[in-house]
Amino acid sequence: MKNVMEDIVAEKLDEVIGTLGCCTCEQCRSDIISYALNRLKPKYANTELGAALAKVDTLSHQFEVDVLTAIYDGAETVSKNPRHAKA
Repeated sequence: MKNVMEDIVAEKLDEVIGTLGCCTCEQCRSDIISYALNRLKPKYANTELGAALAKVDTLSHQFEVDVLTAIYDGAETVSKNPRHAKA
């Protein structure tokens, strides 16, 4: 069983992390993904075909806006409260 949303959020974060103006260390990246996933509806699949079909459902413009909003909100929150030592 796999939450396909995990891959979708991680891939989208990789695309936009350079524009977020936040720390890009693994701890902050992981925290941003966790924040976003907790605000998005999960998409579970238990086969490769199911995972592919779940990803097809994500092609709408509104879905992308929802994912990006969760990521941007997560980056802002994590930047204000990083769980690592500030440099």
